[in-house]
Amino acid sequence: MSGSLAIVIPAYKATYFRETLESIATQTDKRFTLYIGDDCSPHDLKSIVDEYRERINIVYHRFEENLGGRDLVAHWERCVALTQDEEYIWLFSDDDVISSSCVSDFYKKIDNDDSRDVYRFNVKVIDNHGNKLRTISYPETISSRQLYVDKIKGRLECFVVEYIFKRSVYKNNRGFVKFDLAWGSDLATWVKFGEHTGIVTIDSPGISWRSSGINISTDYNPATLTRKVAALVDCLKWGERQYPDAEVRKVNRDGLISRLSTIGEASSFSLGLKGISLYADSHTERLALSTKYSVYYIYKKLQNVL
Repeated sequence: MSGSLAIVIPAYKATYFRETLESIATQTDKRFTLYIGDDCSPHDLKSIVDEYRERINIVYHRFEENLGGRDLVAHWERCVALTQDEEYIWLFSDDDVISSSCVSDFYKKIDNDDSRDVYRFNVKVIDNHGNKLRTISYPETISSRQLYVDKIKGRLECFVVEYIFKRSVYKNNRGFVKFDLAWGSDLATWVKFGEHTGIVTIDSPGISWRSSGINISTDYNPATLTRKVAALVDCLKWGERQYPDAEVRKVNRDGLISRLSTIGEASSFSLGLKGISLYADSHTERLALSTKYSVYYIYKKLQNVL
């Protein structure tokens, strides 16, 4: 189906699921199929889905095994496997919302230029009540390398739900880049998928990404943070293999210290040191990074006190 679109939701939570489906149901352009992969949720997602069958072309499948809890990327991929032969795939979520013109704006973009492997929308971050917290805007075009550097530097934020990609680039790269908890998998995947054609932003009101307190981004459980640290290191090392040069190495070292300090504040100072041990290639590097981390950590603590 040339130019056709599959919207894919790996679903588990019910809290905002109805709001998500409502935003999809109100699309002014209905040229899409919505695929929902129920990750053996304890909630009755099917009843919510059934409310929208007359308004959305839906394919719903409930998996008998919960996979997302131990391998979220594998769950994403089995949900993508539900799709047919649509040319474009949009991996979405069960708690975010899209503006009513998103699908229409996407088709307008590819009608003008379908040469890119990856397209994206700008994002508005909202809280659990739907109030806007901030807006994230990208340049009209960005290279994969610049996306990686700007994300690690903290100049840009990056989410799963803002990207639409060609099935061909998904197949050629054998799916998504895998890290534990999918932590950093979105960034690495978009970098990899956009390597040859760059990434283009669609002119649209775009996506509202929900900082709800119940998603992985806002999970500060010590066990989860420990896994996030290991995944962060895996992502940075992946980036250095992708771009093996001094600039990226420096960006990664600075980004590592910044993120470990934030995680350390939420958990423990020693967790940051563990991350440095995982990242450092030598005793000298470990000592230098540990010193830098200690100074940065204390500085942030003093800022919070003052």
